[in-house]
Amino acid sequence: MSDKPAPAQPKRSRVVILSAFQDYRTPKRASIHQVAHALAQDGCDVSFISTRFSLISKKKGDSRLFLWDQANAWHKVDGVNCYLWRTPLHPFATNNAVADAVMAKLFPLFARLPNADIDGAFQAADYIVIESSVAAIFIDRIKRLNPTAKIIYYATDRLDTVGAHPYVRSHLVKNARHIDHVCLRSTKMVSDFLWAKDRLYRAEFGIDPADFETVGPSPYTAQRNAVAVGSMLFDESFFHAVAPHFPDVHFHVIGCGKSFKGPDNVFVHKEMPFRATLPYIKHASIGIAPYRLAPGVEYLAESSLKLGQYEYLQIPAVCPDFAVGANPFRAGYVSNDPASMIAATEKALALAGQVPARHFSTWTEVADRVLRPENYPDARIVAD
Repeated sequence: MSDKPAPAQPKRSRVVILSAFQDYRTPKRASIHQVAHALAQDGCDVSFISTRFSLISKKKGDSRLFLWDQANAWHKVDGVNCYLWRTPLHPFATNNAVADAVMAKLFPLFARLPNADIDGAFQAADYIVIESSVAAIFIDRIKRLNPTAKIIYYATDRLDTVGAHPYVRSHLVKNARHIDHVCLRSTKMVSDFLWAKDRLYRAEFGIDPADFETVGPSPYTAQRNAVAVGSMLFDESFFHAVAPHFPDVHFHVIGCGKSFKGPDNVFVHKEMPFRATLPYIKHASIGIAPYRLAPGVEYLAESSLKLGQYEYLQIPAVCPDFAVGANPFRAGYVSNDPASMIAATEKALALAGQVPARHFSTWTEVADRVLRPENYPDARIVAD
C-alpha cells in the first residue's frame, strides 16, 4: 500500500446570498434562486439568507409564510444552506412622507439587530451576493465582520420600480466603496449606478435546457390559451379588459400574488413550483407579461425572466410597450388603454407558431459571471 498522501481537495468557495424578499425554498423561481442553485451545483458552499420577515409579513401575505415555523434555523435543501431570519417587526416603505421619515430611523436599527447565525455566515464567506433592494442595508455590517469578503450587488431590479424606501438607496451609495462590483440584468439601469461606473458588469438571465427537456403534456382543454406567470407589478385590469373580447381563449394566471374574480374564461392558479408552470407555458398560444406602469420600468425589456421563458419556449408575448424592446415577437400595448391591450392580444395570437428558437446562456454561466465578471470581457459595461 502506498504511503503517498491523497491529493488535497480544492477549497470550495463559500458564497452567501442575501435577499430581503426571496427564500430559496419557495415554489417560485426568481433569478436569485437559479443563481444559488447553479453555484451549489458547481461545487460552491452556498448559504441563502432571507431577511425582512416578521409579523408584518403575515398581514402582507408574504410568499414565505409557509416557512414560519422553520425560521431562525439552518436547513439544507438541494445542497443550499437556507436561513429565514424572522424578527418581531421590520421596517418598510409606506409611500407617505411623514411615515417614511420615521421608517428611515428604523432601518439602521433593524440592520444592527443581533443574530449570531447570520454573522457567522458573513464571517466565513468568500463572496457575499446582495440581491437588489432592502438587503443592501447590511453592507456596512458585512464589511465590519469580514473585511476580505468580495461584496457583490446583484441588481435584478431598479429600486424605484420595486418601491424601495429612499433609505436603501442612500445607504447603498454611502457604502459604495465597500462594493467590489455591481452586476446589472439590464444596461438600462446604468444611470442608477454611476457611483460604481468603474465596476459595472452585465449578467443577464439564463436558461437551463435540462429544466425544459421533460415538460409534461398540455394541461389545457381549450384550443387557444394564454398564460401569465408571476406577480411583479401585476396588472389585474388587463384580464378584465381583454378576456371578454376573446371568449374562445382561456386565460391562465399563475402565482400573481393575489386572488381575483375575472371573466369566466380567466382561471387564476396559486403559486406553483417552477417546473409545474412549464406545461402551461409550452402548450400556450401566447404568454402575457401584464406589468403595470411604474418608475423606470424600461429595463424589463431586457431583464424580464418570464418574457425570456416565453421566448425560449417559442410562444409570442403580450406586454406593455416599455417591455417590448427590439423583439419582433412581443406585441406591445399602451398601459391603461383597453383598446390597445385588445389589439396587442390579437397581434400576438396571429404570431402563434412563428417564434424562432433562440440561444440563452445557462444559469451556471450567469452565476459565474455574477461572481467573476472580470473573466468575461463582454460583461464589462462602460458608463459615461
